[in-house]
Order: sequence, then C-alpha cells, then structure tokens
Amino acid sequence: MSRSTNAVLMSAFVLPGAGHLYLKHYLRGIALIVASLACLGVSVDRAMQQASIVLEKLASEGDTVDPGQLADLVAQASNGQGSHAVTVAMLGLAGCWVIGIVDAYRLARNRQGRNVPPRNPAMQ
Repeated sequence: MSRSTNAVLMSAFVLPGAGHLYLKHYLRGIALIVASLACLGVSVDRAMQQASIVLEKLASEGDTVDPGQLADLVAQASNGQGSHAVTVAMLGLAGCWVIGIVDAYRLARNRQGRNVPPRNPAMQ
C-alpha cells in the first residue's frame, strides 16, 4: 500500500491525526488528536450527566420502569440544557475527522510527488 493510503486509513479508522503522525507531521497530528479528544470529552461528559439525571428521576419515582416512561425521560434529558454543546462537539469531531483524512491524503500525495525523480528531457 502507498503512504497516502496508509495515512488515510489511519486517520479514518484509528483517530483523526494518526495519519499525520505516520507522515511525521507531528504538530498537525497532535493538534487534530487534541481537538478530537476534546470534542469527544464534551460529548461523553454530557452523556454521563444525562444518564445521571434519568437515573435520579427513575429512582425517585419508584422501582417499576415503564419503557415509555423511560423513553420520555431520556428525551427530556437529551433536549435539556447543554444539548447544543453536544451538537457542536459532535460537529467538531466530524470536522476533525474529515480534515484529518483529506489533509493526510494531500500531504502524502505531495510527498510522493517530491520523491519522483525529475524527468530527463533527452529520454523523451
């Protein structure tokens, strides 16, 4: 496989920025990894808060859980305060992923283009 293919696959399936690290573009790779992990951290934190809210409401209402009631509680928690932060964080994560894939491909292609020996005009 070519370096561009490896870099794209690493950025797509491992973590945004992994392809950059593979290509030895450490600053870009670390920046993408930090941004991706920050977005993921915001999303996980909010999901834990929502789960906590739902569990507290279920505990205060009794011990039998109606699936419809559970669905309503989850919907209320997910539409509450902070849901916009999750949306922005997930869009940021998706953006980091796309940027990581496209930029890793572009960097690898440019590197391959520089490694091609110059054409000899006498050989044409």
